[in-house]
Amino acid sequence: MRLATGLGILILTLALFKVGPLPSFVLALVVVVLAAAEGFAVLHQAGHRPATLLGLTATAGLMIAAYLKGETAVPLVFALMVGFTLLWYLAGVVRARPTVNAAITWLGFLWVGFLGSFAALLLNPRIFPNRHGVAFLLGALLAVMGHDIGAWLIGGRFGRHPLVPAISPNKTWEGLIGGMACAILVSVIVTSQVHPWDFSRAAALGLVVAVVAPLGDLCESMIKRDLGIKDMGSLLPGHGGMLDRIDALLFVLPATYYLVRLLKIG
Repeated sequence: MRLATGLGILILTLALFKVGPLPSFVLALVVVVLAAAEGFAVLHQAGHRPATLLGLTATAGLMIAAYLKGETAVPLVFALMVGFTLLWYLAGVVRARPTVNAAITWLGFLWVGFLGSFAALLLNPRIFPNRHGVAFLLGALLAVMGHDIGAWLIGGRFGRHPLVPAISPNKTWEGLIGGMACAILVSVIVTSQVHPWDFSRAAALGLVVAVVAPLGDLCESMIKRDLGIKDMGSLLPGHGGMLDRIDALLFVLPATYYLVRLLKIG
C-alpha cells in the first residue's frame, strides 16, 4: 500500500511538472494547504484553539503571493498574519487563552505555510524563467524521496541502534546513514541529468538534503510525540497524512531555494 501510494503521487507530480510551472504551483498549493489543515486539526484535538480559518487563509495567501510577486510579498503577508491573529482573539472569535493560542496559530503558519511557500518561490517564473524552477523543485523532491526510501529500507532491514529513542523509537542510525546516502545518490545519478542541474550542483543538493531532511523528519516526530499522536492524518494510505509525507520536504524547500541562489543556477 505504501509503495502503491508513493508511486501514484510520483506519477501525478511528474505529469503536472511536465506541463509547466502553473500546474505545478496548483499542486504545491493544494498539498501545502492540506498539510496545514492537518497540522491545525491535530493542534485542536490536543486541546489548543488555533485560529484555523485564519491560518489556512494566510497559508494559501502566502503561497499565491510568493508565486505571483516573489519574496517582496512575504513580509506583507507576515505582518497581516500577526495583526489579524491578535485581532481574532481580541474580537472574541475564539475565547481561549489568547497568548498561547495566538502562538500556536503562528507555529502552524510558520512551520507549514512559510516553509511551504518556498515551493511557490521556486516555481515563480519571474525569478526562475524557462521552467528552471520546475527543475529545481523536482530536484528537491527526488532527493527527499531518495532519503525517505533509503531510510525506510535500510533502517527496516539493518536498523539496530536507535537514533533518538525519546522522540522516535523506530528511527535508527543505520536508517539515517542509508537515507543520507540515497539522497546523495539520487541527486548525482538522476537530478544531474535534469537541466540546469549538473553533476557538481546536484551533488551539492544531495549533501544539503542529506543534512536537512532528517532534521525536518525529527522535528515532526518531536511534535507528534508531544501531542501524543502517531500520524498527522490518514489521507495517504500507508503514509499517514499529507504533513507526514512532506515533513522533510518543508525543511528542504528553503535550503534548495537558497542553494540555487547561492550557486547562481538558471
